Amino acid sequence: MSARPVHRLADWAARGHSPWGGQPRALRPIALAIWLAFIVFPVVDAITNSDPPPADHALAIAASLAFVVAYAWFVALLFRRDQRAVRAGLIAVIFALAVTLTLADQPTWAFLFSYASGCAAVGLPSRLRFLGVLGCTALAAGCALLAGGSGGQAFGDGAAAVGVGLLMVLLSDLRERNMELSEARAQLAQAAVARERERFARDLHDLLGHSLSVIAIKAELAGRMLPDHPERASAEVADVEAVARQALREVRDAVSGYRRPTLDSELEGAVVALTAAGIDASVQRARAQLDPEVEAVLAWAVREGATNVIRHSRARSCQVRITAGVGEAAVEVVDDGDHEHEPVPVPVPVPGAGLAPRPPAPPGHGLAGLAERAQRLSGSIEAGRRLECAGFRLAVSVPTAPPRP
Repeated sequence: MSARPVHRLADWAARGHSPWGGQPRALRPIALAIWLAFIVFPVVDAITNSDPPPADHALAIAASLAFVVAYAWFVALLFRRDQRAVRAGLIAVIFALAVTLTLADQPTWAFLFSYASGCAAVGLPSRLRFLGVLGCTALAAGCALLAGGSGGQAFGDGAAAVGVGLLMVLLSDLRERNMELSEARAQLAQAAVARERERFARDLHDLLGHSLSVIAIKAELAGRMLPDHPERASAEVADVEAVARQALREVRDAVSGYRRPTLDSELEGAVVALTAAGIDASVQRARAQLDPEVEAVLAWAVREGATNVIRHSRARSCQVRITAGVGEAAVEVVDDGDHEHEPVPVPVPVPGAGLAPRPPAPPGHGLAGLAERAQRLSGSIEAGRRLECAGFRLAVSVPTAPPRP
């Protein structure tokens, strides 16, 4: 998975805090206007009502306009996390205006509690929403009765308040669950990208570590041979070019996602590299048809084992054994050197003469990557000094039938 979908998921989760966050800016006023269309009814009722005296009529119009402004302001700030205190104040104003208009003017204003209930359902913290809706319902019925309304009217206003409030509570909870799901998906996508980067870095390390070790050995060998054996030095330089081109192809394959090493190619490369380092290499291989994933892990084991022998020992010989049974396939790389993970070998162009140490170098991370590959197929890895004699042993075994996801 690439990083681009991760950013899209993160942006989508962030836009979940706004009802129109995913829409163009030009459409946001339209979304607000839809909300305003539902709230103009209180103003229309106040203007068209001719029963109260002019002064009371003007106050009712002013209060209803204030209610419209408070409600529209609340909707505009509804999903802004940095405006929670302002939203709480607006909810209080909306409740106060609904109570004032109902008790001071006429009981028909009790329908405003439906708006107030919706505001409480979406504006209060989740633990207080249900209580806010119940309180608003009680206020709607109680204020309607106190203002002189009938029992049926009080029941209708209370039912409207509780219905709208509970519906908005459900919608608010659903929105929050969707936001949490989106954020979780974004985090999973980011984790997948991180794992993919680690895998790619590990593959590049394993690919280039082996190839560059061979190039360094052959280049130094060519330098030693150049004064006295220019023909052999020329052959080594040609090998350096071939290895470099092969490494470039492998890196391109890895970048394209199609790189899967094979035992034949890795065994051939290991023998060439070990021989160039002055190490006597022998291979014992059981011929068997292996699952491509199993063969890839075994091929990586051969590559890593040969690279470790070349870089971290003064071995004179190295044996690579490949076995394949009914339920398990394994690779074993054994040498007679002294692995300290500090000395790095220098090639000596005399077969069997061994390797002289270079200045200390830090250990690599190839064994850790190899262990991860083996574990993905429920395999195992053993790496350590040989107890019976000098040398180092690397053994990797995996089931011949790897588990499928």
